[in-house]
Amino acid sequence: MHGRNNPLPPVIQEIQRGALTQHYGAPAIGSRKVKGDSSTPKENWWIIEPVAQTLAVAERTSWHDTHLFTALGAGRVGIKAAADIDLFIAQVNANRHLTGLKEIPSGRVRPHMFRRTMSIIASQQPDGEIAVGIQLKHAARRALANRLSGAYGQIDAKWAKEFDTDLQTAAARKLVGLLKARRSGGTIAVGPGAARFHAGLDKVNAAIAQTPTLRAEIADERLEITLLRDEFADFHLGTVNHCMWNAPTAECQNQLPPAQRGQAPLLGACQPWRCRNSVLTLSHERIWRMEEADLVEFLKKKLSQPLRDQALARLAEVRSATQQIDRLKENA
Repeated sequence: MHGRNNPLPPVIQEIQRGALTQHYGAPAIGSRKVKGDSSTPKENWWIIEPVAQTLAVAERTSWHDTHLFTALGAGRVGIKAAADIDLFIAQVNANRHLTGLKEIPSGRVRPHMFRRTMSIIASQQPDGEIAVGIQLKHAARRALANRLSGAYGQIDAKWAKEFDTDLQTAAARKLVGLLKARRSGGTIAVGPGAARFHAGLDKVNAAIAQTPTLRAEIADERLEITLLRDEFADFHLGTVNHCMWNAPTAECQNQLPPAQRGQAPLLGACQPWRCRNSVLTLSHERIWRMEEADLVEFLKKKLSQPLRDQALARLAEVRSATQQIDRLKENA
């Protein structure tokens, strides 16, 4: 959320009952600016619908007479982050015999660590920029306009090793279903990279079939995830297509200066209908059908010839993908 002349958000614990308002005709919060200003003036911050819904629920559930966010049983407004996090960890560890939860290791835990970790997770997830646009709608313009937000989400050396492993495992876990479908010999993917993708799945299935001792020692799915993670270490999941990242054959790299090529897929320049790293499965059908329908409707309008030619060219590309998906469904 953000204000017209003030990008700093209000502190959550300062938000009081009746804070929901309108500012220049758009939903907003009227609250106190605390960070960076000792005078704490009351200002307005524009918000999106999920924030408004959250505050409405908080108003109904808060026990405090004036404020929405308060500490339970502490008799004070808001929270003291450091102390309350430490108290939470102590309570979880003290009641493990009742909850069955694992012990939280000792160490310093503070809010900025959660923010940093969450930003890294979000920035690394497949089509994260699409999710941001859907969730934040117009507010995404503000969030993405800040060049610091991109740097904040970048993995540094402290996070890199753990997150690389987690991301590979997450991708492999989602590939397990395709691996099992491929085990029967069926075609489960199309696109320029389908042959290489099938070969990788076949290799994993062959390794599983040849290692009965491993199958006896490890649950099948865990073994599959481990082997898939090793075979598809640079696999990037997506809603439009999947990318078997290989820099020399990546179409998206053609948009970059030579010195910057080969580091990671450039999602904004992806050309899934012709890149040799691209794989399409039935999970991608919906997004392609939607774009095809949109283009057909768009071409019914009165358009300039250059714009019509551009739309027709794009429709041909999209139909190339949907026709491949049709063939995939026939063989499923």
